[in-house]
Amino acid sequence: MSHPASITIQWVELTASDGGLLLSNPTALDVPAGSTVLHALLALGLNTEQVQARLAKRSVSVFGVHARADQLLHPGDRLELLDTLQVDPMVSRRRRAAHKARLEAAPAESKRARRSQKQG
Repeated sequence: MSHPASITIQWVELTASDGGLLLSNPTALDVPAGSTVLHALLALGLNTEQVQARLAKRSVSVFGVHARADQLLHPGDRLELLDTLQVDPMVSRRRRAAHKARLEAAPAESKRARRSQKQG
């Protein structure tokens, strides 16, 4: 069984203005069979420093899953170049949980305040 000399993957760049949605069609990219994420990023024209920075910031994924530089690509894979995160997801989640807790506690607090004003 012979192996193809090249494979076709898809790539797309997602930005904050996309709202996390895939709004444009991915672009086809032919890379040699056996290529890794690193090889594909270099084939896109990024220099080594840009590639390392993107990988360090976890702003590269394959089908939405964080990609490693040495990850082998397969025909039809979608390589995604992402904006770096503005806020750590765990920090954001904690903020939302704290805000929700304050909102849920607010009606009880205002009810107690009204009772104390009536009694006073």
